[in-house]
Amino acid sequence: MRKKVSVHSLLKLIGNDFLTSLALETGTNYKSKKLQGEVVFKLLLMSLLDDKKISLRLMEKTFSNNLFKLYSGIEKGQTIRHSSLSERISVINSEYFERIHAHVYELSEQYFDTEQEPYNIRQFDSTSLSLSAKLLKKGMVNGLKNKKGEHGKKQIKFTVGLTNNLPSNIRFYNEQKHLAEDLTLREAILNANIKGTEVVVFDRGLKKRTTFQEFNQLDIFFVTRINPTKSIKVIEQNRLGNSIETDTLNIFSDERVYLYHQNKSLLKKPFRLIRSHSKQTREELLFLTNIEDLNADDVTEIYKRRWDIEVFFKFIKQHLHFKHLVNQSENGIKVMMYMTMIVGILLLLYKKLNNVKSYKIAKYEFTEELNMEIIREIVVICEGDPRKSDIFDTS
Repeated sequence: MRKKVSVHSLLKLIGNDFLTSLALETGTNYKSKKLQGEVVFKLLLMSLLDDKKISLRLMEKTFSNNLFKLYSGIEKGQTIRHSSLSERISVINSEYFERIHAHVYELSEQYFDTEQEPYNIRQFDSTSLSLSAKLLKKGMVNGLKNKKGEHGKKQIKFTVGLTNNLPSNIRFYNEQKHLAEDLTLREAILNANIKGTEVVVFDRGLKKRTTFQEFNQLDIFFVTRINPTKSIKVIEQNRLGNSIETDTLNIFSDERVYLYHQNKSLLKKPFRLIRSHSKQTREELLFLTNIEDLNADDVTEIYKRRWDIEVFFKFIKQHLHFKHLVNQSENGIKVMMYMTMIVGILLLLYKKLNNVKSYKIAKYEFTEELNMEIIREIVVICEGDPRKSDIFDTS
């Protein structure tokens, strides 16, 4: 079956000229001859696409692969030790990979659907990784201490914002104050340049009422869930008619309310509160928003789209091994974070545009097609005769 979008066209989003000029601009290759930015980028790309769990030893093996040598433009005889790779990842300029991510995401917009819905949904959420406190120098602690009075694990947090289900905003946190979502989600959303027709969707981790008021003041539309509470003042009931039914909910109330703050003072502007019952559990579910011109069921359907970010986290952890870090330094973690998001964008675009059903198959076909692209280059270089290329010289 002919693909609608090829790996070749997607890789044009990250051209060699761009990688080289960006490395020069950011000083990424300063005092580094063997593991320059372009080579490290391509090495991480191919290692993340490998079905095996990414590791420094796998990267060492990939570096020795002749296909990789051709792809990255390094000499056949070059080798590298896994310890040198670890050291390089810990010091290479993470801004280089951050800007590649921004560049790839910006250019990926050409593949977005042109038909606009009344509101464009942007999901925000965080995921955390736990590592041994002995390996991770700086991280957040949570839970009980062990018998020695120490925390055996430390956590790091990644907050992600999706646009068109692609990771457009990524932030890394490792300070104790960032354990709470009230701080990290607020910061991520406020720094995401939310536009007028976009709706931010987030879960109950962000619950500070003054943040909802802040979003109102900045004209940021949002939909979230809140826990059942008495700290509200109902102003009026919006017209609902008969109880509205969706696939999963029975909606029984649509209200305009004032919210109480911690000191029991009312926030200045009202919000919209939609009450419903889950058909499955009969649990009462409350949805809070500042959108006035949508039906109650449309608001709950917007919140349902929040699940897309959970699917995204599962994808990067299962298929890109995001829960396994090859370097525990703060710089190395950031490098791997941005690289994972870059590869994620490429695979998600490939999957969506080519109507590939599963993430696993999309990754397999993308990798096979990338290898074929490299082989085509070999054929061109050696004019169809393998003896003309020293890549096949085993003497």
